[in-house]
Amino acid sequence: MKTPSPFELQPLVEFTRTINSSFDLDFILNNVLYTLMGKLRFTRGLIMLRENGTTYRAAKVKGVQGIQENEHMEISAEGEMKISIDSNDQAQFPWLTRLQNCGITHILDLTVRNNLIGVVCLGKRIGEQQFTASEEIFFRSLVNISATAIEKTSILEELKEANRNLDSRIQELNTLFEMSKEFGAVIEREQLVKVLVFSLLGHLGTNRYLIAVKDNDNCEVIASRLPVKEVSQSVLRDLLTCEKPVVVADSAELFEPDTYRCLNDYAISVVVPMTIQGVTRGVMLLGKRMTGSSYSMKDMEFLSSLGNLAMISMENIRLFEETLEKQRMEEELKIAHKIQQGLLPKSIPDIPNYQLAARTIPSRQVGGDYFDIVQLDDHRYLLVIADVSGKGTPAALLMSNLQATIRALAPLDITIADATARVNDLIYDNTSADNFITFFWAILNTKDNTFKYVNAGHNHPFYFQADGSVRRLDKGGMILGVMRSLSTYEHETIALQPGDTIVTFTDGVSEAMNPYNEEYGEDRIALVVRNAAVESAGELLNTIFLSVDEFADPDKQTDDITALVVKAL
Repeated sequence: MKTPSPFELQPLVEFTRTINSSFDLDFILNNVLYTLMGKLRFTRGLIMLRENGTTYRAAKVKGVQGIQENEHMEISAEGEMKISIDSNDQAQFPWLTRLQNCGITHILDLTVRNNLIGVVCLGKRIGEQQFTASEEIFFRSLVNISATAIEKTSILEELKEANRNLDSRIQELNTLFEMSKEFGAVIEREQLVKVLVFSLLGHLGTNRYLIAVKDNDNCEVIASRLPVKEVSQSVLRDLLTCEKPVVVADSAELFEPDTYRCLNDYAISVVVPMTIQGVTRGVMLLGKRMTGSSYSMKDMEFLSSLGNLAMISMENIRLFEETLEKQRMEEELKIAHKIQQGLLPKSIPDIPNYQLAARTIPSRQVGGDYFDIVQLDDHRYLLVIADVSGKGTPAALLMSNLQATIRALAPLDITIADATARVNDLIYDNTSADNFITFFWAILNTKDNTFKYVNAGHNHPFYFQADGSVRRLDKGGMILGVMRSLSTYEHETIALQPGDTIVTFTDGVSEAMNPYNEEYGEDRIALVVRNAAVESAGELLNTIFLSVDEFADPDKQTDDITALVVKAL
């Protein structure tokens, strides 16, 4: 096997590390153009990003006269474009005329999973040299890496926009509170109680008070300036029966004798209920005013409005805190799910003499299961299955980083064992110590019917041979991201025969739990496959998932369920 030159490999590794270290689109686009123009000696460069339909925006311009940054152009093209532009291209792509008039001589599409997200346009090379084979591979590989990084940044921008929208909703709630008189700007109950107490002291001039709110079946005293440490629950519950403000001296018949006696003993002058929609949820007890004057009807109305407003604000704060937490979790799960699903293949390719089938069922908590199928050339296909540690957006982003690394290394002429070590080192260098990935990948060669694989700490796939024997695919090494590679990963090459079947899966399959806390187990996987040996890959996959679904308790599914089946015909 040809050993890649530093021109082919090292710059790509450094470039991948650089652009994956940032989520800043301007930084990434600058690095793409500077790297292309520097390494391949182009005189000018332009990156057009697709906004919608045929509308593209000039996101970054270097040395191109006649096109301004953020200018929009109509580009009607799909599919892979040629590196060099010739005169015949204008008939097929009329929009190339303007680019050629601006000195553009080379163009390549930015495509992610067959989705055209933009184009890279470059001017003449210094010396007008033709591409060597290594330079062309470098050019295409770098553009492919760039496309994935640009898409990742776009997804992160969506995440930021979602967070901005959430912050906006928070600000709207804060504004509503501010409009609610003195309590408008308060978002903590303790602070609200202080504002309420200061209002009582400042507006009414009383220095004796007790404020209590209903807490389930009990009453909680949230502020008190009485000469006793506590008031009995029976007295507080009786006070909560008040429906309107009352003057204690005039309302002996409204209370139990013990309650009325307690109010007099503590020199309480008025009792003010705190209501929400006509239901008393709290109560304020106030002593005499320091001026000696009695409470007027206007004072009682003010106290009633103040108490109701305070009670509504307390309820809003409680609901606000619950809603905020729920929204944050839901937004994170939605965005993480979108990232996760966007990384999976849109379709399974048809491969002569082979059947492939793969599926993932995400749990209610977004996890990090990942599978991929990448066609390397006419005869070789890269098959990947992995399980990223953790949940939510961090797991989805680490999965995105893994996919970018795989897509960057896939075109390079290196062994799968060496590529595994490079993937491990890149993951280790760019993630924290508590992040890791169990990983299995293989190259299926349809020309010589071989299956060359490396297992990096993943669940050992089953290899069911046509003669009825079965074994596990366990050659490889440690899981990814724990430490840098100290030795080469071990690999194995299997010669596939018609009727052979390989079943790969994540621990979400084997560890699915039933209502009795029993695991599905790997023995059941083997039994299901043996009983369905004559089925197609798709039917076999359906049989596995149906068996897991019948066994497992859906309320206990906390991990993704993923499997990939390869069958030789």
